[in-house]
Amino acid sequence: MDDENMVMEGGEVSAETPRQPTEGERKLAEEMQTRIRADKAFHKKAFDQMREDQAIARRGAKEAWIDAGSYVANITGRHIQQLVSALYAKNPKAIARRRERLDFAIWDETMPPLMEAMQIAMKAMQAPRDPTTGLTPALFDPQAQSAVALVQDYQAGMQAREQIERIGKTLELVFDYFTKEQTPVDFKTSMKKVVRRAATSGVGYVKLGFQREYDQDPEISDRLADFTRQMQHIDRLLEETRGSEERGDAEARREELRLAMASLQEQQFVLLREGLVFDFPASTRVIPDKLCRSLVGFEGARHVTVEYLYTVDEVKEVFGVDLSAAKYRKHSPDGSTVDSYQTEMDLGDGKSGKDLVCIWEFFDKPSGNVYYLADGYEGYLRPPAAPDVYVEDFWPVYALVFNEDEDEDEKALFPVSDVTAIRDMQMDYNRARQGRREHRKFARPRMVSRTGLLDDVSKAALGRAEPFSVTELDFDGDDIRKVLQPVAVPGVDPNLYETGETMQDLQLVSGSQEAQFGAVSKATATESAIADGSRMSSVESKVDDLDAFLTRLAKAGGQILLQEMSEESVRDIAGPGAVWPKMTLDQVVKEVYLEIEAGSSGKPNQAAEVKKWREMLPFLVQMPGISPEWLARESLRRLDDRMDLTDALTEGLPSIVQMNAARQPSPADPANAPNQQGAEGGNQTPRGQQAPEGTDAPMGNNQV
Repeated sequence: MDDENMVMEGGEVSAETPRQPTEGERKLAEEMQTRIRADKAFHKKAFDQMREDQAIARRGAKEAWIDAGSYVANITGRHIQQLVSALYAKNPKAIARRRERLDFAIWDETMPPLMEAMQIAMKAMQAPRDPTTGLTPALFDPQAQSAVALVQDYQAGMQAREQIERIGKTLELVFDYFTKEQTPVDFKTSMKKVVRRAATSGVGYVKLGFQREYDQDPEISDRLADFTRQMQHIDRLLEETRGSEERGDAEARREELRLAMASLQEQQFVLLREGLVFDFPASTRVIPDKLCRSLVGFEGARHVTVEYLYTVDEVKEVFGVDLSAAKYRKHSPDGSTVDSYQTEMDLGDGKSGKDLVCIWEFFDKPSGNVYYLADGYEGYLRPPAAPDVYVEDFWPVYALVFNEDEDEDEKALFPVSDVTAIRDMQMDYNRARQGRREHRKFARPRMVSRTGLLDDVSKAALGRAEPFSVTELDFDGDDIRKVLQPVAVPGVDPNLYETGETMQDLQLVSGSQEAQFGAVSKATATESAIADGSRMSSVESKVDDLDAFLTRLAKAGGQILLQEMSEESVRDIAGPGAVWPKMTLDQVVKEVYLEIEAGSSGKPNQAAEVKKWREMLPFLVQMPGISPEWLARESLRRLDDRMDLTDALTEGLPSIVQMNAARQPSPADPANAPNQQGAEGGNQTPRGQQAPEGTDAPMGNNQV
C-alpha cells in the first residue's frame, strides 16, 4: 500500500481512539480496499467519459472550446431537458398485484358448478332433523357432502383473496406516502435527476434504505435522572458501609436500581418516524465489480461499492470512529487524492477540502455482509453485518439505463449516453457557427492606404469614427479616394456554414427534430408527422425501460416495508382499516407484490384515453354483471378527476334516470302522461346515433 498520501494527525492517543483492529481485520480490510481500487481503476475511463459528458450537457461544448470564447449553441442540453420532460412528468402509480395462483382445491372457478353446489347445500341444511339424533340426515348424503365441501372451498379461497387484496391496498397507500414524504428533496425532483443522469452519463442509480428516527421521552428522562441520583446515593452508602454486614443489602438494592435503569434506557427514546428512504448516488459514485456483465441487476458481480465523502468529524458522528489519530488517505471534493488536487476549498470550519475522507460501503455478495471502510484506514468503521434492508437480489442499489446494447467487450459495461451519441453533431454545429462568426468578422468593410500618406493621428481618427460623423484628415491633395481604398474581401457564403445536414444527423441519432428545438423546419406536415412517430417509438422504448426500473424499485420497496414497518405506523399512515400481514415475509412475497402502472410516470395522453373509453363504454353498460361503481371510478380515473365516490355511492339506490322515470304525473290528464302517448312519448321515441360534438385531434392531445 502506498503510504505517501497517508497522514497521522493529532498527538497522543486519546480515550476516544478507536479499538485497534486485529491482524485478521487489517488483512481483510486491506484486501477489500485493494479490490475497490482495482475496480475504480478499471472503470476510470468510463467515469472520465461521464464527467466529460456532464460538462458538455451543462455548457454545450468542452471546457477548452468554451474557455477560448468560441460559439456555443447548447443543443445537447436542450435535448436532455426535452427527454426528461417526456419521460418523467409525475410520480408513478404503484399497484399491488396478487400473484396468479390456484386458490381453490375443489372449485374449478366456473359459476355453474358453484351455483348448483350452493343450491344442494342449502336444501340439505334446510332439511328436517332426525328427532332422535338431532342431526340432519340430508347432510350425510355423498352429493350433499361434496356440495358443502365445494362451497366451503370457495368461501375459504375468496376470504384469502380478499385478505391479500386488503394487504395490497394498504401497501399501495404506504408506498405512495413515502414517495410523497421524501425529504429534503421531493421524490419527483430526485427521480427527474436520476433520469437526467441516465441520459447524460449513461446510468443513474437509486439506493433503498429504511430509517428510524427517535427522540427522548421527557418523562422517562426525568425518571432516569431520579434513578441516577439514587444510584449515586447507594454508591455512597456502599463506601460508608464497606466491610459491614449491611453491605449485602446495599449491593442488592444497587443491582435492582441498575436493572431498572437499563430497562428505562431501552424505553428512553420514542419513535418519531420510520419508513422507506430513497438515496440517489451520483453516476461515478457507484463502483461495480469489474466482472459485472450488466448494470441492471449487477449480473456477474461479486461485490458493488458505493462511495461517499465525509469529513473527519462526520465520520466520528456517524460511525463513532475518531480518525484524527489514525492513518487514512485525504481526499478532495471531486473524490481524488490530495496529490492530484491542488486547490483548497474552505468548508466553513477553518479546515481545507483536503480533509475529506473517502468512505466505501462495500456490498460483498459471497459473504452476505456489508463492510464500511475508509480509504487507507486499517480497520472497519462498523462491524461487518448483513445489509440494513433485505431485498431478493441482495443489492439495494438499482441502475437505470436507456441505451443498453450488446457488446462482449469486458470494458463496455456502461452504455453509451445520449450526450456521447450526439457529441459529433453538437461540435459540428458549434464549429459551423463559429466559422460563420469568424467569416463575418473577417468580411467587415475596412480601408487601406499607401504608407506615408496619413499620419498616426489621422489613422487613429478614422479608426474611432462613428457612423455619419465627419473626420478631418491632414493630407496633401483634394481627392480622398486617392488616399483610401476599400479592401476587397470575399462575401459570406451561407452554404459553407449550413447546418441542415447536421440537424438531419441529429434527428437520425437522437430522434429529435429541428422544430422541437425551437427552429422552423422546412419539412412538410406529413414528413414531420412521420418523423415524430419515429421519435415517439424511441421515447416509448425509454418509457418501457423506466417502467421496468420503477417496477423493480417498487417491488423491492414493498418488500422492505413489509419486513420493517410496524403495524401501528402503518395504521397511522393508511388509516384504521389498514391490514398488515401477520405472515412471514417469504409468505407475503409469494402472495402480493408492487409494480408500476405502465406509462404512469410520463405525460398522459388524456384525449386518446377518453376516446378509447368512450368507444368501450357502450359495450360495457350492456354486459350483465358489470358494476356501475367500477364504471364510475374508471371514468373518473381517465378524466384525471380527484373526486371521491365513497360519499356519492349508496348501496341499493337506483340511478337518477330511474328515479326520474318513476315520478309519474297523475293519469287524469293523458297529455301529461308520457307513457300514455304511445310511440311519441316516454322512453318510446326512437333515438338515433348522435354525432359527438367537435372532433378529436388526429394524434391526440398530449395534456398534463
